Amino acid sequence: MNLLKLKDTPAALRGNDVNDIRSFSSPREFIWLILLPLSSLVFSLGFACATPLAAFGALAAVALSRRDGLILCGAVWLVNQVVGYTLLQYSWNINSVSWGLALGGTTILATLSSRWMYRRSKTRYLFGLIAAFIAAFTVFQVSLYLVELFVLGGLQDSTADIVIRVLAINAAAFVGLLALHWLAVAVGFISAAAETHPRHPSPSRRAVV
Repeated sequence: MNLLKLKDTPAALRGNDVNDIRSFSSPREFIWLILLPLSSLVFSLGFACATPLAAFGALAAVALSRRDGLILCGAVWLVNQVVGYTLLQYSWNINSVSWGLALGGTTILATLSSRWMYRRSKTRYLFGLIAAFIAAFTVFQVSLYLVELFVLGGLQDSTADIVIRVLAINAAAFVGLLALHWLAVAVGFISAAAETHPRHPSPSRRAVV
């Protein structure tokens, strides 16, 4: 199966169309939407608070419809919280719960921002993917920084070393998640029936007002 199409946009990333129609319609695609959050168990157990939520947000932005993307990110966040409060024994206090809610909110913001950036990108698909990831990570980190500064009252989790580590984890996770998505399309487990990266009409085809 050829993963490339016109304008160098990979067919495997065509998870939604310009009308935002739900992309996952078959049982296998629904199963895939369940398997992705379950895969975040590896990150939650391995990195705890450094689970690459921004990477999942960027994947959702470039490979899924808005509805499926938000469902995915919400499910990944929920899995992370359940693992944290059960297996990793997070403290049940206001600060911990507030931090968890902040992670959920910033993940949604990052996903929507990444989606906005990707769908309006006029660059080749590779640069569009990079722009989508940068948008997701930047919005995610800036939002968390503001929450820490004005709500939680401390910036101990936003030091340069921590941010660099989180960036590296998210970048590696984004590449890995894209590879898994491409593979799932290549073997026919999920389809690539719709367009994610919208075409930009040439001036000659634009309607004259």
